[in-house]
Order: sequence, then C-alpha cells, then structure tokens
Amino acid sequence: MKVRFHFHYNFDSGKISGKAKHKLGLESGVFEVKHFSMRSHLTITFALMALIPILILGGFQVSQIKHITQETNQNQRQTTYRLGDAVEAYMSYHRNAVETLAATISASDAAFRTRESLTLKLQSLQENLEGFTGIYVVDDKGSIKATHQMSMDLIGVDVNDRDYTSRVRAGQKAIISSLFTGPESLNQPALAISVPIYKGNKQVDGFVLAVLELAPIKTLVTKYDYGTETYPVVLDHAGKPIYHPNAALTASMADLSKEPVVADAKTLKQGEGTYTLSTSSHKELITYKLIPDLNLIVWVSRSTAAVNAAFTESLRITLLLLVFTLILTVLLGSLLAQRLNGTIHALVGYTQRLAGGSFAQPDTKVVPRGAPSELHQLAEHFFRMAAQIKENQRALLQLNSELEHRVEERTQRLQDEHATLNAVLESMSDAIVLIDVQHNVLYANHQMAESFAIPMGELAHMPEADLFERIAELLTDDQEKVQLSKLTAEPRIQSALTVNTVQGKPRFMMVSAFQVAREGRVFGRGYVWRDRTKEHEIDALKNDLISLASHEFKTPITSIRGGVETLLRRDAHWDEDFKLELLEGIHEDIGRIQDLIDEWLDISKIESGAMGIHPQSLKLTAVIESARNRMPEEISAARPRFEVGLPAETPLVFADKLRMEQVFLNLFINAVRYNERQPIISVTSHADDQYVYVHVQDNGIGIAEEHQSKLFDRFYRVDVSSSRQTGGTGLGLAICKGIMDAHGGTIGVESQLGEGSRFTLMIPRFNGGDELA
Repeated sequence: MKVRFHFHYNFDSGKISGKAKHKLGLESGVFEVKHFSMRSHLTITFALMALIPILILGGFQVSQIKHITQETNQNQRQTTYRLGDAVEAYMSYHRNAVETLAATISASDAAFRTRESLTLKLQSLQENLEGFTGIYVVDDKGSIKATHQMSMDLIGVDVNDRDYTSRVRAGQKAIISSLFTGPESLNQPALAISVPIYKGNKQVDGFVLAVLELAPIKTLVTKYDYGTETYPVVLDHAGKPIYHPNAALTASMADLSKEPVVADAKTLKQGEGTYTLSTSSHKELITYKLIPDLNLIVWVSRSTAAVNAAFTESLRITLLLLVFTLILTVLLGSLLAQRLNGTIHALVGYTQRLAGGSFAQPDTKVVPRGAPSELHQLAEHFFRMAAQIKENQRALLQLNSELEHRVEERTQRLQDEHATLNAVLESMSDAIVLIDVQHNVLYANHQMAESFAIPMGELAHMPEADLFERIAELLTDDQEKVQLSKLTAEPRIQSALTVNTVQGKPRFMMVSAFQVAREGRVFGRGYVWRDRTKEHEIDALKNDLISLASHEFKTPITSIRGGVETLLRRDAHWDEDFKLELLEGIHEDIGRIQDLIDEWLDISKIESGAMGIHPQSLKLTAVIESARNRMPEEISAARPRFEVGLPAETPLVFADKLRMEQVFLNLFINAVRYNERQPIISVTSHADDQYVYVHVQDNGIGIAEEHQSKLFDRFYRVDVSSSRQTGGTGLGLAICKGIMDAHGGTIGVESQLGEGSRFTLMIPRFNGGDELA
C-alpha cells in the first residue's frame, strides 16, 4: 500500500491540517513524502500574488491611455472638419455676394455702367460686407476701370498677368485665386474672388475683382481650441498658405504643394496620417480635408511626441511600481518563511518515519518543543486515519465517481433541454403562455407581455382569471368576450379575436388553447396567440387596390380605346385638327395612368422603407414658386389666388427639392379641387432652432373632425362620391406624410367644415454643419 500525506497551513488561523491518501497495487508499508523548500515556495507565492493585481492595474491604465489617445485623435478629426466647414462657409458667403454684384452689373444697361455708377455699386458691397481689401471692375482688356474708392490711383492698372485674370477668362465662371501681391491688394498677400460680367448679348465684358483680406480668415481659423502642440493650416488651390502659424510662409507665399499631405488630400479628399513636413523637423499626426467646391485644403497638425507622451509616462510609472512591489513582496515572503521553516521541517521528519513503516506513537522528539498543538494532534490521529482509509476508501471513491458522473450527465441534459426550449419559445413571433394546475401563469414569453402590454414581472405567476380579465378589457365587443371565456372549457379549441392596442389600432389575433398532458397526466393548459393583423391589412390593401384600379383605370382606358378606334376607321377621313385633338386626349389619359402608377410606386417605397431623399439647402420661396408652376392646366384654370407671406428672415431648409415640391403641389391641388368658391391659398411660416414650420391655409369645404386622424392613411377618402368626382386615389396625403417622415419632419392638419383647412409642415432647417447629399 502506498500512502501520501498532504499538509496545509492556514495563514489566517495559524493551524496546520493534513490528510493521507493511498492507492492499492503498490508495496505495503511504503510511504512517500514530497520534499520542498517552504521558504522558496512562500516567497514565489507572495511575489505572484502581488504581480497579478499590478499587471491588471497596468493593463487597465494602458487601455485607458490608449482610449484617451483615440478620443483625442477623433476630436482632432472633428475639429478639422469643422474648420473646413467654417472656411467653406466664409469663402462661399463672400463669393455669393460678389456673384450677386456681378449679376446686377450684367443686368444693367450701358448707361448704368459708367465709372461713377460702378463705383457706387462697389462702395455698397465694401460697406455692407467686411473682409474685402478692395473691390474693382476690370474691363475685357484686363485694365481696372472702376474701384470702390473715388481715387484714380488704380484706374488703368493692367492685371493681365494675374492668376485670377487667366482663370476667370478660361472658365467664364466665379473663381477664387491663389495668393498674390500687387497694388490692388495694397502689396500684401491676399486672395481674390473674380466673377465675369456679361453684355446684353451674353458676351463677357470683363469681371468683378474682390480682394479678400487674410486677417479675418486668420481670426476665423484661430478661434478654435486645437490643444497643446497642435496648429491649423489653410492652403489655396496652388498650395500656398492662406494661413500658417509660421507667418513668414504666408508673407513669402511659399509653395507647399509638394508636401505629401497635400497629395493625399487631393486624392482621398479627407483623412489622417503621420507625415514629416518640410517646415518641421519631427513627425506630425495630420488630419486633413479638401473643400471640393473651392479646391482649398485645411489640415490640423499635432506632434507625434505629444500624442505618445501620456502613454510613455504611464508605462514608465507602471514598470517602476511593478519593480518596487516585487522587491517588497520578496522580502516579506522570506521573513514569513523563516518563522515557519522550523515547524515544517520537524513535521517532514515525522512523516518520513511513517513512510518507512514505523507506526509507533510519536515521542517528544518527533514534534519539536514549542510547535503548534495542532501538529501533536495530527501525529496522534495518523494511525487511525490510515486504517480507516484502507477499509473504506475503495468503495467510497467508486460510489462517489459513479454518482458524480450520473448527476453531471443528468444536469447537463436538463440544462441543454431547458436552454433549447426557452430559446425556441422566446424567438417565436407568437405569444405563448402556460398555466399550471393551480391556474397560475407558469411561463410566458416576452411576445406575450408586449402583445397585451403586461410587464413581465407582473405577468409571472398571475392567476389565469386575472390574465383573461386583462385581455377581455382589450376586446372590441361582448361577443368576443364570450368566445374568450370558452377557451378554458374544452381540451383543444381555436378562436379569432380583435384586440385594441394602447395606440387605438385594432390587432386581429388567432388564439389556440390546448391541454399540456403526458401519459394521461394533465400538467396544465397552454395558449398560443398568433397576430394576423398584417395578413388582414394585406387583404384590405389588395381589395382597395383592386377597387381603385377598376375605377381609376377604366375611364382613361375607355377614352384611349375610343380615340384609337376612331382613328383606325377605314371608312372615314378625319381632319388633321380632329386627329390632333384625339391624340392629345390619348396623351392626356396616358399621363393620368402614369400619374397613378407613380403614386403607387411612391406608396410602395414608403411602405418598404425605401423612400430615398437627397437633401440640400433650399429657399422656401423658390420651392413654393416651383410647385405653383407645376400645377396642371385644369387646376390653373380655376385661377387660385396665392397669398405667400414668408418673413424675410425665414431660414433655409435642409430638404429634397423635388420631394418638397411634390408635397406643396399636392396641397395646392387639393385646395383647388375641394373648393366651392374662388380658391384662396395662404402660405405663412415661422421657425425655431431646429425646424421651419410652414402653414398652408385654404378656404375650401373643410374636413370633419372624425376624418382628420385617418386623413394620411393610404386609400382613405373622406367622401367617396366626392373623390370619384374629383378623381382622387386616396394616396396623395399618404405620400406627403411618407416624404415628411423621410426628412425627419411631420405634417398635420387643422380643419372645420365650411371654413377650409390648415396644413402644417415641420421641415428641418439648414445648419452650416449639415452634410449635403
């Protein structure tokens, strides 16, 4: 018999405990004792225990520094994009002002193009818009013929050798020049905006030259907080620095177009990278953006040393802390091991004698004097423990192994079955509830809680009667409540019920009730609720579509057929005017069919979530005027009177131009069709920080209050006879609502019978930072 003795020292209580193990099949009377260095073991243990939390702390700190570095880089990117947007807005605003001035001059007669008249126009722009060093009119020969000042100093100055002169002649459109110096810029580096001027025969008659100061651009660029060791740069289209923290580069109009970041910006438009610039001796992390419309480049640069400084310092502190803690734990472990070594060595000597086959009672020399009393008690119990192990260990270990295997196998099987069943029930779209024999809820999936607005915590263990009472409150009529009560009467039954949701929209559900039983024993009852609302809506939509198609297509197709049959008659000869009249009628009917198809396609896109919009900054007055011009002839024939009263300070909106025209056109057509008087359409607006609110008021027949909540549903028409008379499909306002939803806005209505209707559109306003699609 081979016996192993294992000892354990409890550091909290100061006690030593031990146990013996043996295995059959070896020589009897042989004991093995494992020798080890307690001092070394404890020292290593303490070192490892201290090392783990330090490594965890260091790893967490490094992760935090890395996260902070990533956030700093993200902030640098966002600052770069904001800087690009600010520069683009500033330059575009001044360019638009110069274009407006050029258009005014182009539209004026020769009598108003005298030097005095031109000087007044130039002075007006110079006084009303800051940022210009000077504003001039250059004739078609390249000489300045008018300035914003009455002085004659620059009159006749030849600017043919300038970059802006050659570019505006080549492109015949507004351009922004690269940096230049000259008398027109007061011999200081500046930018120029050049916009061509046209004669009455659309021929170029010179251009307006507006010289921009660099100081306001510097103020605009430097107002942002870029952080330490971080600076911005703005380059013109030729790579010259409009702004650089090294003012000498701007003053000398240095050429930075060969910098690698400039090549990447022109290729990739925007991004980031690490570069070594000719103006700097160290690597820098640069985020850049190209402004496409202006062909300007902005970047924000930060030293890579500043990027890595926090990470390096954190790593150094962590390593110092790790070394100090290891030294301290080694010293403490060595001191504690010295105090325990004497007692442990005495115990090892005693176990060696036991391993040699000596079962004699221990004498005082086995355990040294002063050793803990637990060691003495341990020696006294060794003989009895060895005998008990010999008699009982085999049977005990065998039984224990079998039981553990069976329990583990059964437990794993039950866990797998439970997890599988729970996953299946929770993933089902049907609502499921199981009732135990005490008529309480045993299980319910989340779909059950959502379908009847009952919290899961409240649904668990709810009595069956209370559950059915809560469901009965949602049913539409008493007959269905009777059907609900029958679900508990038979072993298996089905019933169709209509349930009202908290939003007031009915849901059509099929419930199946069944007994939960096995081998003749009933464990409870189950209910499966299937939502058939979508199927019901599809049936209703199909019926509406068939009804609409049979009516709306019948009239134009009949008209087309009659016209074609008339033209195909071989026994008659028609005048060309009569043939043209028939063909125009056929063309008009085909257009009506195409409009119906377009409406169905739009409503299909809205239903599938595929309604695409391309928002841009828009003036509401232009959108409304364009919608008025698109009104059909039969609508314009009613001569509606428009009263557009938009305030002058109405902000731009951020919307899809064609889709917004479609919304206004639909509202204008309805205002005329559903009107028994001279149509009067009033358009007003107001705005807040996020939206522009447009109100379209008419003097039509009005809409009853009970119809207003369903007015934007597809195929919904207030008066069937009236709709057939006016040719409505019931899709127009549903499409309007879908368009406004796609924009992130809303549409609403207020109306009274006989007093007209007032539709309100909530349209997102344009902010300078919006990304134009």
